[in-house]
Amino acid sequence: MPYNRDESNSNFVDIYIDESGDLGFTQQSSEYFVMAALVPCNTLPIQRCFKKIRQQKMKKKMKQVPELKYNNTPPEMKRRIFRCLASCDLDIAYLILHKRQVPLHIRDKHQIIYNYLAASLVSKITACYGTFDPVNVIIDQSLYGLQKEHFDDYLAYKMLEFPDNGIADRSRITIMHVDSQAEPCIQAVDFIAGAIHRKYRSDETTHYDLIREKMILERVLP
Repeated sequence: MPYNRDESNSNFVDIYIDESGDLGFTQQSSEYFVMAALVPCNTLPIQRCFKKIRQQKMKKKMKQVPELKYNNTPPEMKRRIFRCLASCDLDIAYLILHKRQVPLHIRDKHQIIYNYLAASLVSKITACYGTFDPVNVIIDQSLYGLQKEHFDDYLAYKMLEFPDNGIADRSRITIMHVDSQAEPCIQAVDFIAGAIHRKYRSDETTHYDLIREKMILERVLP
């Protein structure tokens, strides 16, 4: 069940999304693609998690890294991050795409697949909470120009189309593309997506188990 949101957050929901894996279909490509979401009750404790980790003893090489990511962080530091996230009031949701099930005729349409997964995940999350108005969707700044425009339009369209989320109109949906280096919640969902991908890729659940109780939606597609 979603956490009990306090009065200050009772009229909106922030959804941070990120992915793990790739959308290629070669022998070197990942078998699974993860679209994950973080829904924090309060972003401040998450910011403190990453600030605290950076203030602790770190090797010089790591201190020079502009952004902590799941794939570039040492094991002990990862454990500390996941333990810290597990202590925060937040919800996690994710979709897993088993890529061998993707029809051949759309395998080269990576942006369409990406947009569909993101929109499906966000729509299912808002349905979990009921009516939240407005909704803020925050994503890493990796799309530009028409790709960004198409993503925003499709995401808003699917959210309005979904019958159970109670969103009144397009003006109540805000989609923000932000620099992940400056946004700890995007960094946090990168770690979460990485842990989920690792679970499905290699059946290794050390990090996943630390945040398991935060899961409100877990779905394998199709």
